[in-house]
Amino acid sequence: ASQRELVPVSVVLAAVPTSMQRAQQNELEAITDMFNKMTEQCFKKCVATYKEEALSVGEATCVDRCVHKYMTVHGKVQEILGQQAAQAQAAQAAMGAMG
Repeated sequence: ASQRELVPVSVVLAAVPTSMQRAQQNELEAITDMFNKMTEQCFKKCVATYKEEALSVGEATCVDRCVHKYMTVHGKVQEILGQQAAQAQAAQAAMGAMG
């Protein structure tokens, strides 16, 4: 009977978090970037002057609408990109099956 050489669990576990951490870091950077852009755009659009410490009712309403619109559009874009990626993957798989 032949014995297989086992890979230590620590080696396997050390490899997994690196790729997961990289993916998580990329996701965090993307979310942070989107949040910063949204904040900047909505602030520019909705807050004209710095007269008061708090937002006026009109400014707060504008910010709410702007954030809602920004998040809705971002969700639609993500959905479309996901569909396009799935179609590209399916087309690539079909080409691979032919060859």
